[in-house]
Amino acid sequence: MKFRACLVAVFSLLLVSCGGKRLAVDPQWKTPPKNFTILVSEPYVANSDDVTDDFGDEDSFKQWLLAYMDSAFSSYTEVPHTVMQAKDETFIMSQAPLEDGYIAIPLPEKEKIEEISGIVVSIHPIRFWRDTDICHNRNGCIGNNNLNLQVMYSIVSVDDTKVLAYGGAYDKSSFTFAMTKGDWESVVKGVAKKVIKETPLEK
Repeated sequence: MKFRACLVAVFSLLLVSCGGKRLAVDPQWKTPPKNFTILVSEPYVANSDDVTDDFGDEDSFKQWLLAYMDSAFSSYTEVPHTVMQAKDETFIMSQAPLEDGYIAIPLPEKEKIEEISGIVVSIHPIRFWRDTDICHNRNGCIGNNNLNLQVMYSIVSVDDTKVLAYGGAYDKSSFTFAMTKGDWESVVKGVAKKVIKETPLEK
C-alpha cells in the first residue's frame, strides 16, 4: 500500500494554521518513537554565488547542510535521529488538504527506502533565495536583505504505512550588508523547529 492512499482519511487530522505556518498532525499520534530518520533532498539555491562565498563550493554546502540539519533538530527534540541525503526521485509529491486548500507534500517511495524503518521525516523540496525589503521612507533608507528558506515536509510511519503529519515551513534571516554563514544557520534552525512543531517529536 502506498502512503498516498493514507491521505484519503486525512481530513480527520488536526489542522493548525498560524503565522504563515501551515501543518496537519494526526491527533492520535501521542507517543514519541525511540528514534527517527530525516531524509533531506538536494537543496536548490537561487544564487549559486552565495554558496561559493560562504562555503567554497556546492559539495561543501551540501555536507554542511546535512550536518547542521542534524544539529538544528537536536535543538528541538530529545529523540535520537539520523539525517540522510536522499535523491529527489525518492519522493512522490502528493496533494494533501489544509484549511485553506491543498499543498503538495513529499511522501517517500517505500521501494526506495527499504533499509529504513520506523518514523521518517521527509524534507523536499528545499529552496533558498534572497530578496530585499521594499523601503517606503521618502527621506531614503537602507532596506533589509533577507535569506529565505522554504521546505515541504511529511512525517510518516514506514512500518504502518501511515502519514502522521505534514506541512510547509518557512523562515528568513535579515541582514543589512553582507550575508554570513550565521544567516544560513538561522533559517535552517528555524525550519527544523517548525517541521516538528505540535508533534510528539518536539521537546
